[in-house]
Amino acid sequence: MDLLAKIAQCKKVFETEYYDSKMKLIYDYRSSLEHDKRFDHLPTPEEIAQRRPNPCGWASGMEDAVINGGVALDMYIDANDPVMAKNIFDGLVRCGTISGVPGMVVRSISPRDGKSFYPESSRDQYTHYVYSFWKYFHSDLSSAEDKELIKKLLVEVAQYCEKCVVPENNWTFNRADNSFPRSTVCKMWEVAPHEAARLPMCYAAAYDVSGDKHWFDMYRKFAEEAGKQSLELGPRSYHAYALLQMLCSCILIYEVETDAKIKDLYFKAMEQLKKYSRFSILRAADESYQVNYAADRGNWRKITRCTVLPDCQHIIPNASDEYAMSHRVIRELGEAILLVMLVPEELRELDDFYKRIFKFILEGFDPEIYRPYGALYVVAAYYKVLKLGYNWD
Repeated sequence: MDLLAKIAQCKKVFETEYYDSKMKLIYDYRSSLEHDKRFDHLPTPEEIAQRRPNPCGWASGMEDAVINGGVALDMYIDANDPVMAKNIFDGLVRCGTISGVPGMVVRSISPRDGKSFYPESSRDQYTHYVYSFWKYFHSDLSSAEDKELIKKLLVEVAQYCEKCVVPENNWTFNRADNSFPRSTVCKMWEVAPHEAARLPMCYAAAYDVSGDKHWFDMYRKFAEEAGKQSLELGPRSYHAYALLQMLCSCILIYEVETDAKIKDLYFKAMEQLKKYSRFSILRAADESYQVNYAADRGNWRKITRCTVLPDCQHIIPNASDEYAMSHRVIRELGEAILLVMLVPEELRELDDFYKRIFKFILEGFDPEIYRPYGALYVVAAYYKVLKLGYNWD
């Protein structure tokens, strides 16, 4: 297999079929292989206003534009593509400002009217938003104007945290309309170990770009305890996306922190994450034998199976198991490589084990018939390896 040609094909399909050049956002899947019909499933403004299928937009195709945009922004920094980096940045900025609530980051925006969005966000969206802005701020691709805007937006996120993420609010971001979310995905403290560093990450980023000691003091209120909790991952196989988000928060804190004791906590947490990455890539390799890459997610309005979350009663239309597997294998393949590349240099390595699996799975992968956005992650992994001075030979 010609790996460079395969990556070029994946990148072209991603940019043509999932990235919307008008909105500068990345949508979650295509419901048709016909280009002009690929987003026919996306909710109408009326459906969004009615919170259909749920207030988070889960399964609608407007679920994770900020997560995907954050990964893409870092990818274009690695690829040294200032035009696409700026485009993705602009789309993320739009998600961070459209609600009119400073610091509120919405998941995505409807391309139908350019303004409708679901009211409930998540700590996952904030993680990639904050991390990618921090990376862009420190890159050579961002302009002086971009840096000033990043400073403003990351400080607004920190201010929003300071306002909402308090014991009286159960450590939780509000909805865009200032009401309390029904789901638990906006909770930022007293959470699982892989989520523990998300709150101090937001404060650390605001301090790093602004130099305002107030945000350093807020960061330090949570930093040491979050580091200790991050070392408590259970003996289980986590979703690779959760581990990648944990790593983004840990490496940001590690780079900003100067205290050797606290840095060591996060170093050990990332050392642990590197070990967990092997489960992710092994799972991808094992399941790749069974994948139908042409599996169709279908239109969420016509799906008859759903999951009802017991804690909030949100209804999530279920994709088929066949589609879910095709999505996870390709996405986790890229995420597993990113997990071993984003750690500190002393921990970083890319042995032949990872490279062989990466090439093996991609050899049987056809992005032209693929419905989810997962190819973005293998392209991001490819460029990250090259950016850090490794090779694919």
